[in-house]
Amino acid sequence: MLDKNSAVPLYQQLKEMLQNKIEYDMKSGDALPTEPEIEELYQVSRMTVRRAIDELVLEGLVYKQQGKGTFVKDQKIIHNVERITSLTEEMADRNMPLETVSISIDEMVPTLRIRDMLRLSPDEKVVRIKRIRNVNNEPFTIMINYLRKKLVPGFLEKGLKGESLYKELEKRYNIVLQRAEETVEAREATELEAEILNINPWSPVLYLSRISYTGENIPVEYTSVTTRGDRYKYKVNLYGRQGLK
Repeated sequence: MLDKNSAVPLYQQLKEMLQNKIEYDMKSGDALPTEPEIEELYQVSRMTVRRAIDELVLEGLVYKQQGKGTFVKDQKIIHNVERITSLTEEMADRNMPLETVSISIDEMVPTLRIRDMLRLSPDEKVVRIKRIRNVNNEPFTIMINYLRKKLVPGFLEKGLKGESLYKELEKRYNIVLQRAEETVEAREATELEAEILNINPWSPVLYLSRISYTGENIPVEYTSVTTRGDRYKYKVNLYGRQGLK
């Protein structure tokens, strides 16, 4: 039961108890007990119950449906930055495989920005791969890869055979990426992105861009990935300072 003599507010204690129940005993889509049930179970006021639930909503653990109740929300998928990996491989490790529902592959003259990032000569072209990808039958991400055409001969004709582009590069072209520069920013979805990802216009998305290099420091690929902000979060592992020398 809650400690009414504690300096920790009752709503905060209740929120932590409900959070533990969600994390250890419940799964996505499960309904929380009703407000009257929580009120009776923990012997607190309706106001305390509502504030605790509001805190869970703000933290993205649950969502409310008018007239139906409060339900456990799908937890965000964490991108752990430790090594170069494809989103396909990362999701497979979580037993949440990506499904490509739309793909187009073409050749294009790169923009000046892409030309600079990939250090292309004036006459070089790129192969562009555009994919819309689902998780659990739900739109999840829009992914566009730009490859230096001269490094991937025949790609337009053969296409992408599997879900993982990086595995395809290793297997077919013996290109093993050794280093990458990645940036992440939060922004609002465009109307087109919102339509594709099945979210409300101007909803938050995470936009990731990456330049990947071989061991010889040759840029091979530029990637832009737009992912639903309600389903994805970013984790970076930092290591200790070495102190003054």
